[in-house]
Amino acid sequence: MTYKTLKKILVPLDGSKNSLRGLNVALAFAKPIDSTIIGLNVFSLPSVITVSLDMKNKTRKKSEEIIKQAETMSQKANVSFTGITKNGDNIGNTIITFAEKHGVDMLVIGSRGPDLEAGMFLGSVANYVVNKSKIPVTIVK
Repeated sequence: MTYKTLKKILVPLDGSKNSLRGLNVALAFAKPIDSTIIGLNVFSLPSVITVSLDMKNKTRKKSEEIIKQAETMSQKANVSFTGITKNGDNIGNTIITFAEKHGVDMLVIGSRGPDLEAGMFLGSVANYVVNKSKIPVTIVK
């Protein structure tokens, strides 16, 4: 694969500064070669009945806000963007499955999400994606 064959770049987004830095790097990759950015926010909603409808709606709304922010950044950079939200229990696996299913050429992921205690040097989701993905991954700090 060459740099110019990167037509679809997947950027997992969680609203953290690191994921937005990842989006900025992906935008820099995408612009000169007319690639499309796919912004993916994976949220986890338990399937149990005890989760209130209000909680589900708040979670979905937050996910949509994250995607909207990324869409605005992409529009300002004049880069094609598609935003996706998905419910998934295993965020890393959901990212990899999505990437493989949709023919993504590269993943650009922030090194850590909003939970700094999840991983001291490399976040647990980023670590999972790097170790399990067959698609090239760029980690952004």
